[in-house]
Amino acid sequence: MPTVKELKQTARKLKIPRYSKLNKAELSRVVQLYECARKLKVKNYAKLPQDELIRAVQVAEGNQPCYGQIHDCRQDDCAWIAPCQGR
Repeated sequence: MPTVKELKQTARKLKIPRYSKLNKAELSRVVQLYECARKLKVKNYAKLPQDELIRAVQVAEGNQPCYGQIHDCRQDDCAWIAPCQGR
């Protein structure tokens, strides 16, 4: 697991807005999201709000862009289930 310092360095490189206000768990999750978006070549990923970015990643992965739109979706294999459903 990367240290907070390493996560903050990565967040700066990825141009993550307001990363300094996040705790370690949130920062780690957001860094993973931005790295995933970069690898999948999501356009303008640094400018999208987080929920739209997750939906763009879902589309790039070939999935339904449903993040935050379906209450109790029961898609337990989804990478975004915890923040989406508040688990």
